[in-house]
Amino acid sequence: MEETIVVKWDVVIFGEKGHDEDFEISVVREDDTHGHESWGWFSDTKLLISHDGNCSGLTEKVWDKMVKLAHEVADELNATNV
Repeated sequence: MEETIVVKWDVVIFGEKGHDEDFEISVVREDDTHGHESWGWFSDTKLLISHDGNCSGLTEKVWDKMVKLAHEVADELNATNV
């Protein structure tokens, strides 16, 4: 019988809440090393939640909502073993 390998999804954040700088919030499969280490490169193993390359940042409240959304997406993907 063939073994099913389950790959976990992680929330990856570049940038910081409350800072007026570039940021990226994404959900990345654990086996996508490049996606964990690099900005951009979105694909079926790196899903964009939000980003800003204009250094305008987000309010802290919106930042928290985007991070929460990223965790919800990762949890859903992990629950369905996609």
